[in-house]
Amino acid sequence: MIKQKALVLAVAAALAMPLAACGNSGTSTTTDTKSETTTTQSSSSSSDSKTKDASYYAGQWRGSVETTGQTVYGTAGGTEQMLDVFLNEDGTAETKPCKNHEDLLTATGTWTLDGDTVNLELDGKSITMKIENDNAMSADPTQFGIDGFDSIEFALY
Repeated sequence: MIKQKALVLAVAAALAMPLAACGNSGTSTTTDTKSETTTTQSSSSSSDSKTKDASYYAGQWRGSVETTGQTVYGTAGGTEQMLDVFLNEDGTAETKPCKNHEDLLTATGTWTLDGDTVNLELDGKSITMKIENDNAMSADPTQFGIDGFDSIEFALY
C-alpha cells in the first residue's frame, strides 16, 4: 500500500513538472493523499504597472463584448470582436474596427501609461482603458461608440 502511494505521488510530480515550466497558468491543484480530498487554489497574475514602462503595453489589443441570446436550445452566450486598438512604442495609437463593425471608431492619436490605466487621446477624444493584468484591459464601451454593453474587454492579440 505504501509503495502504491509513493508511485502515485511520483507520477503526479512527474506530470506536474512540464506544467510548472509553462509559467503561471492561473490555477494550481494539490492532492492530499491522507484525506483523499482535492483542493484548488487560484493565483492571479497581477501586473505591477508602476514598475513597467509604457512600451511593455505596446501592441495590438482586440476589444470584445460579451453577448447573449436565445437559441432553440436555450440561452447562449459568447463574445463579439468589435475593434482593435494599436498602441505603438513611439506613443502613437490607432483604432480599427473588426469586420462587420466598420461603423465603429476609427481614429489616430497618442497614448500614455498612468499607473494602472492607459490613456488614449484619439482625434480629440479622451479614452481610459484599465489594466486588468499583463494581457488584459477593460474600458467603457461607450467611449468607443458602442452602446448596450457593460464593458469591453481587451486582450493582447
